[in-house]
Amino acid sequence: MSGKKNVVRSIGLVMIIMLAGKLLSLVANQVYMSYFGSDLEEINIYSYAIQIPNYLFQTLGTAISSVVIPLYAGLIAQEKKLEADRFGSNIVTVSSAITLVLIGIGTALSFVLPSLTDFENKAFAGTALRIMMPVMLFYCLSFAFQGILQSLGEFTVPALVNLPSGILIILYIRFFADRYGVTGLLATTFIGLFLQFAILIIPARIRGFRYRPTFDLKDPQLKTAGRMTLPIIVGAGAYQLNMLFNNTLMTRVSKDSVTLFNFVQTLILSSVMTIVLAITSVMYPTMTAYEAKGDREGFKRSLSSTVSSMLFILIPITAGLILMRTEFLSLISKWGKITEKDIGVESAFLLAYCLSVPFLGVKEIADRAFYSMKTTKISAITGVLIMVINIVLGYLLSMTGLKQFGIPLAYSIAAALGTVFLVYKLIKKTGKPDKSLYESLIKTVVSTAIMSGAVFLISRLIPRGDSVVSRLISLGVPALAGIVVFFVSSLILKNPSLSNLLGKLLHRGGGEEG
Repeated sequence: MSGKKNVVRSIGLVMIIMLAGKLLSLVANQVYMSYFGSDLEEINIYSYAIQIPNYLFQTLGTAISSVVIPLYAGLIAQEKKLEADRFGSNIVTVSSAITLVLIGIGTALSFVLPSLTDFENKAFAGTALRIMMPVMLFYCLSFAFQGILQSLGEFTVPALVNLPSGILIILYIRFFADRYGVTGLLATTFIGLFLQFAILIIPARIRGFRYRPTFDLKDPQLKTAGRMTLPIIVGAGAYQLNMLFNNTLMTRVSKDSVTLFNFVQTLILSSVMTIVLAITSVMYPTMTAYEAKGDREGFKRSLSSTVSSMLFILIPITAGLILMRTEFLSLISKWGKITEKDIGVESAFLLAYCLSVPFLGVKEIADRAFYSMKTTKISAITGVLIMVINIVLGYLLSMTGLKQFGIPLAYSIAAALGTVFLVYKLIKKTGKPDKSLYESLIKTVVSTAIMSGAVFLISRLIPRGDSVVSRLISLGVPALAGIVVFFVSSLILKNPSLSNLLGKLLHRGGGEEG
């Protein structure tokens, strides 16, 4: 019983902290957008430049986080502490060496990439890229230490990594932006990303990890990690190529929309996916443990419970965002130099990206399920499939009347088709999921439909205004009503996901311990 309680508590705490961090990041984005405006070319270049090293590194970062947890946690579970520390140290050193190569490649690309955009100040674009490329090393160390800490049962500190950068950016805009402009914002972002790694060092030592410089390519654990990593790199690399393609295409189709596009992309693919990562960061080691013990039924129950809980959260959130997207963006984004026209552009981006949210949630869980079974090839194939569909559709749709709005729509379609393929492969490997998953999904959709009707009607009855209070009421009243209606209808329909969650929180058990 205490295990169930602790899992729910861990997921809840991690989700709150991660959401707070992402919210702070969004606030920081909004602060600099409001200060500089979305049509200033330098701020669009900044938005472009801070994304490129992220795209280049995330492939390796995903591989690191995906292999460190099962291998390091496995050694800890076997009470092989010295071997675990040696493997962890080796991962840190080897991945850092690979990252230095990526930094060199990225720096070389910084002389080429600006020519692929429609930015007029290509010299500043190149300089901005060269300033940001070294942050890939901070990403590397952050991913490695987060994986080690999570393997040691520490989930809270890794969830805090987004806080320093957001705080620094807000302080910079408040006190120094008028003096140092966008160049100073680049330097501030650089420092913030360094702190994302630095805050993990002491907690790792407290938890018992001791880094010792080691570069042993013959280490059996490292070889196992290498075999698992290659397909993950292919799949994650495909995703990053998607993001790089979308961002570059946006600079050509509508260069003035780059900052607005990245803001919405962060809002959806980062903030909403925080919920996914909060759940999977706790559940991934659990599924790995079931698979290691050969308990396939326990594995399936944990997987079904995780998917149903995820959809119980993401489906109503998606519907709510679609219905209230303009009111939501007006409240959080319409400040300073952000205009009504900008809100309209963001609203269209948000609508297109929202369609991908439930599918991305399921895909992340399915990926972790395959990784737990030490099967990474299917996820790699899925990533390539999504990339191909996205690139073809993105180019075609952006050439139609949809223009820049065809780019996020293409990604949503690609994500949906790829997720269907991945789930089909997962069912073939593990068998059909529990009936409770289907029951929960149907009842979640019904409750969401009821909620959507209530939100639509209530939102039409509320008078609109441009003051902060009016905007808050226009969003808050329908949103709160929608939450109440959704949970009441879920109770009436006896949705297993809600019953499972309430049972755990009230210490009655019931449901998967996952």
